[in-house]
Amino acid sequence: MDLRQVRYAIAIARAGSLRRASAVLHIAQPTLSEQLRALEKEIGVELFSRSSAGVRLTEAGEAFLAQATIAVNAFEHAVSAARDTGALLRLGVADGLGDLLAALLTAAHNTRLRVAPMGTAEQLVSIAEGTLQAGLGYSPGSLPRGVARTIVQRSRVHALVPRDHHLSGPVSLTALAKEPLVLPESDAVAGARRFLAAFGRHGLQPRLAPAAATHDLAIAQVEAGAGYTLSVRKECPVPESLTFLEIAEELPPIDVVFLWNRQPEVHDLVSAARQLARNG
Repeated sequence: MDLRQVRYAIAIARAGSLRRASAVLHIAQPTLSEQLRALEKEIGVELFSRSSAGVRLTEAGEAFLAQATIAVNAFEHAVSAARDTGALLRLGVADGLGDLLAALLTAAHNTRLRVAPMGTAEQLVSIAEGTLQAGLGYSPGSLPRGVARTIVQRSRVHALVPRDHHLSGPVSLTALAKEPLVLPESDAVAGARRFLAAFGRHGLQPRLAPAAATHDLAIAQVEAGAGYTLSVRKECPVPESLTFLEIAEELPPIDVVFLWNRQPEVHDLVSAARQLARNG
């Protein structure tokens, strides 16, 4: 059984609707609905009754979620105990933020940390549950109760292309729409799907190249000549064979945020994140 799907079901029960849960988890509602159906199929019962007003736990769902919540919490505490031996705080870090993680660790040199690769959606759930103290991720649409955030870096979107590419900046979305676009296939890098909406607002349909599983693979695919990507921050180190092009139209920025659980023990790490934001 996929633990992530169980966490999603818990989030849906708390939110009372798939729409609100998808906003909290920062994942697309169709994806969330698909994951819920997969979980229900594996268990063999419907966990929620659906209506236009939202979702409600069935009797089977109430029984399952009561025990599942205990099991998930116990699992997280077990993992935390195993991983955090000798460490004071657990810090989740989303894909593609290695440069900012290094800067944060330098600013927080007196804070003992255990760093865990983790997408923003999972960070939000784990911080809200108390199994993770802080996270470095991409700006979510909304926050669960008890989770705070501060913007560490706001990056204007650029197109990452090979240096010998025939396009030059500033490049228009019209010109980019004719080129293959490499996007991450997961929610690991925020904004990926919003880029598609940006093309749509200009009446354009981008050409999609095969998706990249991770941020680093998106860079590798661009370097291999598979197309260009919009999901890499200009501040991120890339191979010398690649270059960033300015985009003529305005796109929503990529916001990197520091997330935390408002507990006193995170104070020094929060101060380091705010120092990083001022320096950036």
